[in-house]
Amino acid sequence: MQPMNKKILLQLVLLCMLAQTVVGAELAVESQLSFRRFTTVDGLSQMQTETVWQDSRGYIYIGTLSGFARYDGLTLTPFLKGRRENIVGFQEIGGQVRAMGFLRQWVVGSDKASMIPLDTEGKLLLNNFNAADLPPGYVLMEDRREQNRMLCFIDAGGRKIVAASSLLDDMTPDRKLYVDSSDIYVPTPHGLFVLTKGNAVQQRRLSAKNDVFSLIRNGDRLYALAADGIYIVGNDDLKLLYEHHFEAPDYGLMVRLNRQGHLIIADSHTIWCYDGNMRQMATGFNMIKGIFIDKWNRLWAATYQGAYCFFHCNFINHRLTDQNDIVRAIAVLNNKIVMGTLNGKVIADGKLLNSKEGGFFAPSATVLGERVYMVGNGGMAAVHDGHVEWTSLNDDVYQFVARYTDRLVIGTRQGNVLEYNPRNGETDTLTTEIVRPWCAADDGRGRLWVSGNPGLYCLTGIESGKIIMQKVKSTPTTLVITAMAADSCGRVCFAIGDSLFAIRDGKVRTMTEALSTLSGHEIRSLHISPKGYLVVAAIDGLMVARIGNDCQATDIHWFDAHNGFTMIEPLAATMAESADGTVWLAGLEETVSFNPEDLLTDNQYSTIVEAPRPWWLQWWWWLIAATLLSLVVWRVTRWVGLRQARRKMIRLEREKMQKELQLGAARLKSIPHFHANVLASIEYFMMNHSTDEASHYLKLYSDFTNQTLSDIDRPSRSVTEEVDYVRTYLELERLRYGNRLNYSITVDDETTYSMMLPTMLLHTYCQNAVKHGIANKEGGGNVEVVITRQQRDGADGVLVEVSDDGVGRTEAAHSGTPSTKQGLKILRQQIELYNSINRYHIAQHVADLTDAKGRPVGTRFETWVPADFNY
Repeated sequence: MQPMNKKILLQLVLLCMLAQTVVGAELAVESQLSFRRFTTVDGLSQMQTETVWQDSRGYIYIGTLSGFARYDGLTLTPFLKGRRENIVGFQEIGGQVRAMGFLRQWVVGSDKASMIPLDTEGKLLLNNFNAADLPPGYVLMEDRREQNRMLCFIDAGGRKIVAASSLLDDMTPDRKLYVDSSDIYVPTPHGLFVLTKGNAVQQRRLSAKNDVFSLIRNGDRLYALAADGIYIVGNDDLKLLYEHHFEAPDYGLMVRLNRQGHLIIADSHTIWCYDGNMRQMATGFNMIKGIFIDKWNRLWAATYQGAYCFFHCNFINHRLTDQNDIVRAIAVLNNKIVMGTLNGKVIADGKLLNSKEGGFFAPSATVLGERVYMVGNGGMAAVHDGHVEWTSLNDDVYQFVARYTDRLVIGTRQGNVLEYNPRNGETDTLTTEIVRPWCAADDGRGRLWVSGNPGLYCLTGIESGKIIMQKVKSTPTTLVITAMAADSCGRVCFAIGDSLFAIRDGKVRTMTEALSTLSGHEIRSLHISPKGYLVVAAIDGLMVARIGNDCQATDIHWFDAHNGFTMIEPLAATMAESADGTVWLAGLEETVSFNPEDLLTDNQYSTIVEAPRPWWLQWWWWLIAATLLSLVVWRVTRWVGLRQARRKMIRLEREKMQKELQLGAARLKSIPHFHANVLASIEYFMMNHSTDEASHYLKLYSDFTNQTLSDIDRPSRSVTEEVDYVRTYLELERLRYGNRLNYSITVDDETTYSMMLPTMLLHTYCQNAVKHGIANKEGGGNVEVVITRQQRDGADGVLVEVSDDGVGRTEAAHSGTPSTKQGLKILRQQIELYNSINRYHIAQHVADLTDAKGRPVGTRFETWVPADFNY
């Protein structure tokens, strides 16, 4: 071969390789519906699922080869776990859910299920293969040889036969019996037959077509699903509506109607949607056993790989065919999606346009004129009409690119903000004052908002080649703004951590209306739609809301893996929006597209079923509880009020009695003959003795009288005050008795002089000793007062002793001296009154003193007073 021919051959090989690359570019992006797969990790007792069903309250039930599970929108609750019980269907009878097995049915409670036999005689079994499309309440029964089938209806009263025919035995496992309003359709290998309901069952063959698998009605049309397409069922034959050869019809076809009236069809491995055209929804399943459309229009599939829930809220996941690459920058130009990837690839409408080896794109893109601009390391790509133009920039790593009037503003990680003029390709440095520019947004009012690390800056124009820039002081200065978005109406939003802020007319405010929704969710990206929607992508979910001209967010909704948003960690990248309102968001593993308007129209929060409230949370229980509580509060309040009133009355009566006793004691201390005797004695001293001595006694009498009057309302006095008072009294009594009366007062050193004693305690005892003991004794006598510290029963106190060597109580009673005993009686009543409110009581004791021969030689009064006594 000549060298020239070798060169031509080499060029042809390279062209073939390039052609393969271009062809491969047609499959650069794959799309699929967003779904969630439930497995044993989520709570299923078995991966091989048989059926999916929903009750009237909204709970989703999933039957498996080993029991079943109930889904409330958040968690799966397993039943019959560990038991080999194949649950192939569900029924709701009398408000109770029954899980149907071949031999048994299980009545479902809040957390457990109770078994009742399906056939009391044990002869009949449940047929599940041919009964998947039966209306609620209908079951297909057969004997243990899978023969003698009969269509039955189950209600709270039991089971009754609707139809029994040998045609039912002709159905192979891949055929589905269909019950219409008046007829029963039986697809068999010999054709499609019709049975009439009633006592006398009649049958006729509607069509000889032997590959009809299932039927479904939509309004006035009855559709039949066959191996080669969809047919309309007439009175006498079938009419082909849409030809389609299903790939795996050998295990039958399942069909359901969604909210839009579209046919959702499933064979063993693929799910299709017929809306006038046949389109594939999902494929690659390992044996689809059943499909179901719930009341929220979500599609469920029971497979041998678990249960799948396909969300109807239009989240669509897009993946690059190159699993080692991810989308970083997205923009929409002329309704075409333009993407820049981590590995430097440029993709438009799923086709690879260009690739820059060793390059990568920053998570930022913008549209200016008829071009999409994306920046990366060392350059900027401009995409236009299927071509990519590269613009060389300084050797730097670029963080963002944003549109500002008719120019571009580019931020670098080195802290430079550049201005690029697309008309002449010139690049100028606007500012180096912003520390590490992070993101930027143009509000369409001549202002460009740029975030730094930290701080927020506003660029309002360029004059004489100099930028007019000011730092916004009302924003946090210690945290970096990681996401920002704006629209042409002047609305600007930015995020710091999980907090969202809005700028309107240059004023910054915290969007408190979104705090509860976003709390704990780190915000990665923001987007404000021209149609009036706010999209907030967090690290573990998506918030969508309506946003007004005042930047107030309303109708806020949160989406995560429970209700359709299955993306794994959105990137801190700008979002893009196409003309029809579809928003595009780049993530760590895939790119998701969705329409905010559709998301808010279909409120996904309704898919969370509230658990039935127990009786203690019902409104009537709270009403009864509130009534009973009110009665209890009223009774307790009344009881407390009455108790306080009684206590107040007792206290007032006690105070009244105490005042009366104090007044009585004061009257006793004001006996006229005592004062007369004292004054007479003083007069005698004045006449026969020195005036000084008379003045001394007159002062004693004055002090005694003043002390008596001033302490008339005092229930207690200190030891010092009580001793001084009784000493004054005894001194005054000596004026009358002279040397016939002697006394002594002793207080030991351990006694606390500030301790309180009942008022007149010592005086009462000493007065009684003088009046009845010493006065009746020839030659006079002695009065001795002794106060000592003493403990009783663990309580500290003092012992007061007053003794005399007079004639004694017996002799005094027979003497001529009258005695009312009012002083001791009043003192005893006062002590009883005091004791009634104290733990430790004052104790009194009177002892008659005798000599060795038993003759009276005096009297001793003993009183023990506790410390800290309350009077």
